[in-house]
Amino acid sequence: MNSPIKWIGGKRILRKEIIPLIPKCKCYVEVFGGAGWVLFGKNEKDHKVEVYNDINSELINFFKVVKYKNNELLERLNYLLISREIFNDFKYQDISKLSDVDRAFRFWYLLKYSYGGRKNTLNDYSFGYSKERKPAKLDNQKKLIDESYDRLKDVIIENLDYEVLLKKYDGKDTVFYLDPPYLVKGKFYGEFEFTEEDHIKLKENLSNINGKWILSINDDKFFRELYKEFNIRETSVNYSSGNASDSSGKRSELIISNF
Repeated sequence: MNSPIKWIGGKRILRKEIIPLIPKCKCYVEVFGGAGWVLFGKNEKDHKVEVYNDINSELINFFKVVKYKNNELLERLNYLLISREIFNDFKYQDISKLSDVDRAFRFWYLLKYSYGGRKNTLNDYSFGYSKERKPAKLDNQKKLIDESYDRLKDVIIENLDYEVLLKKYDGKDTVFYLDPPYLVKGKFYGEFEFTEEDHIKLKENLSNINGKWILSINDDKFFRELYKEFNIRETSVNYSSGNASDSSGKRSELIISNF
């Protein structure tokens, strides 16, 4: 199934190659969860325990609302109006004064009707529209959220720093999937800064855990050297030109694992 949201660095395309590599075991953990494309695409029966984690509180609030207050969120969609003015009002809204459901709806709305989706924060997004096609049907959007509610019923949702998460769920019968911020044209992108030093620290953490892990990252000599002692698979992924590394729309990515 698909994720109910779009998100920078989402694995909608690459998950077809990642999911078959995930071993069946007791516990599955997504460390940098994002839109959860891999989680939503994999078979929930392959693992007794499933964990979704992200440090971004807006993502966590959205998925918690989908899981616990799904009907209230769907009710907001019944009164949906696609409007630049509403979009801009939402952008600069003080979220501290919103209920968790209103906050989740605002988050979904800004992601859904933004242009591109490659910016660092929601306040950087701009209203997106097309002269060529209509917006996705509301019934389809509601169906996605409803399906997400069913899928998340037994998923543990965490909002932890990755180091804390690794220690909490590590074990011989655990597999971690990691999709950390990428290095693109010399810069890391994402709302939360993740430097080369952070990636080195992440690799050191992964080198000392008992569980299995799979990591996806863009193909860069920095990562090839950093993870040279592990299994590295190279794959080519077709993206739109804005996300690609060459004019053909293709980008080389790495899938790295300790098994």
